[in-house]
Amino acid sequence: MCISIKNDGPELVETNFWDIEIGKRHCAYSMNAGCLRVLIPIEKEHLITEMTACDYAIVSTIANPKLGKLGIEILFEDHSESPFCLHLCPGSGIGFYPEAGIKPVEKSLSLWIKGPEKVAMMRAYFRKVPRLPYMRPL
Repeated sequence: MCISIKNDGPELVETNFWDIEIGKRHCAYSMNAGCLRVLIPIEKEHLITEMTACDYAIVSTIANPKLGKLGIEILFEDHSESPFCLHLCPGSGIGFYPEAGIKPVEKSLSLWIKGPEKVAMMRAYFRKVPRLPYMRPL
């Protein structure tokens, strides 16, 4: 089954993501209108508290795909010794890959649960890094 998404700018209007097997257990991401939307499966909704206990998110992508697998790292920066972090593989992406520059670029990130319902919106700094996992502050 194909995953379908209907957008209204950065808003997620409709998707069948949570109706298919992958959407029941795994996070996914979708990029639209400068906003990275992270789709949270029901089994992982308990992690939203850890994700939202941050000042901002840092979204890291590989600077040179030849050096490693494409994917993204989302570090929820709370200035602690061990901030919450998600690592998502390329297969977790629905649609466009989040673009970044060597210098961090400010965009936004939103968290979504089945509905679709947006449960959080935050600043996010997008950057390219030499490797993943990276897990370093800005």
